[in-house]
Amino acid sequence: MIKPIKKLTMSKKENAQTMVEFALVFPIILLITYGLIEFGRMMLIYTSVTGATREGARYGATALNYQNCEGIWNATSRLLFLVPNEDIIASEIGYDNGPPASGSPDLLCATDHETYVGPDELSLGDRIVVHLMVVYHPLIGSFLGVNGFNIPSTNYRTILINVPIPYP
Repeated sequence: MIKPIKKLTMSKKENAQTMVEFALVFPIILLITYGLIEFGRMMLIYTSVTGATREGARYGATALNYQNCEGIWNATSRLLFLVPNEDIIASEIGYDNGPPASGSPDLLCATDHETYVGPDELSLGDRIVVHLMVVYHPLIGSFLGVNGFNIPSTNYRTILINVPIPYP
C-alpha cells in the first residue's frame, strides 16, 4: 500500500519568523540602495562640473575667443546638467601669466558673464582660468540630518595668441 505524501507547508511559527527577518533587513537594504543612488548622483554632478570648466576653458583658449565672455559662459553652462542656477555659488572667468598659479587670477569677464573687462591684448603664455563652485544637496539630506557640501572645479588652458608658425 502506498502512503499519502504529506503536504509541504510551513507552520505559522516559520511564517512569522520570515516576516520578522524581513522587517529587520529591509531598512538596511533601503539604506544601501539610497546610498548607491545618491553616490551616483553626486558623481554625475561632479563630472558635470569638471567637464563644464574644461569645456569653457577650451572655448576661451582658442584665438580671440578669450574676449567672448558670453560664448565662454554658454560653453560652460551647456554641460551643467542636474545643477540648478541657484546651486552655483561661484563662477569666475579670468586669466593668469602661466604656471605656477600664484594667487587669484585677474578677471577677464564681469560677474554677469557678458561684459569683457580684461586687457586689450594678452601675451603668449597667458592662460585662461575658468572656476566653478557648486553646492551639492542630497535628495533627502534634511530628513537624515546630512548637509550638502561644495564641489569646486578650476581649469586652466593656455590662450593661443600670436603663435609663430615657421614656414619651411
